[in-house]
Amino acid sequence: MKIILLHGLYMHGIVMQPLSFQLRKLGYDTQVISYNSLNIDEEALFTRIDQALAQTSCNILVGHSLGGLMIKRYLNARNPSTEVISHVVAIGSPLKGASIVSRLQHLGVGKVLGNSPQCGLQQHEDTWHFPQALGSIAGNIPFGVRRLLIRDNSQSDGTVTLDETRLWGMKDHIETKQTHTSLIYNAFVPAQIDHFIRNNQFLR
Repeated sequence: MKIILLHGLYMHGIVMQPLSFQLRKLGYDTQVISYNSLNIDEEALFTRIDQALAQTSCNILVGHSLGGLMIKRYLNARNPSTEVISHVVAIGSPLKGASIVSRLQHLGVGKVLGNSPQCGLQQHEDTWHFPQALGSIAGNIPFGVRRLLIRDNSQSDGTVTLDETRLWGMKDHIETKQTHTSLIYNAFVPAQIDHFIRNNQFLR
């Protein structure tokens, strides 16, 4: 099986290499795809995903934060079968958009987000209607910029709330004691990705 990984906002593919390495140790073929997260060319990104897909085995798409939203938009654009892509794992992804984005726009600094709000980060209603099994991994240590900008009681990873990582129709959801960024730098997440691929649920 091949796992294709996408990074989040303000990031580069290099940040996903440690997770990619851990997944290779578990026996997967992996490929990290970089893209300009502030000036997203969706068709160019989707073509790169098309080209990365293994032709002789099934594929899994894994996205951190904005990367999970780009995967959702890719599936909507391409409608691949489960024989081509069987599973999707979102790591700290605001699958219904992020309230912190609305807050930044309200403060008049929305330009720092580039065109990412138009590519899924703007808050919206949605359900998971794709045939691929979706698993979402969320952090619950609220250390990050969100608590500086938004004073509320929402549980979060410091950037994305737990509720924003849940989507009706997903196969499973699990929390871990990590911040938004540290989600991709620990042993818990690759082990959970592996278990989800094999069992359609996370390990508890």
